[in-house]
Amino acid sequence: MTLRSVLGSAALLTSVLLGGCATSGTTPSSDTAQYGNTYNYLPVNDVPHDDQRPVLTPEQQEKLRKELTAVRDRQAPAAAKASADKAAAAKPSAANSAAANPTAR
Repeated sequence: MTLRSVLGSAALLTSVLLGGCATSGTTPSSDTAQYGNTYNYLPVNDVPHDDQRPVLTPEQQEKLRKELTAVRDRQAPAAAKASADKAAAAKPSAANSAAANPTAR
């Protein structure tokens, strides 16, 4: 190998290795177009607007509380039955467990 080929291959290797680092710090142009800035953060002084929805009156709150309690009470027995059915299906019967594990006797 000549000195010229060694220097050429070293220069090529260096440019390939350093060229990858040069492109990793750039941001795509679609990111900057979204907010009009290059740092992708919303401005500090951009505060949300006040909520214009009315606050519930105490009577409305009590009515809603009663409705939610009634719905919860209607759903509780069905949920308990479903979890009991699932637990019963997950337990193997005594005959199956004894047949599967003969040393347990």
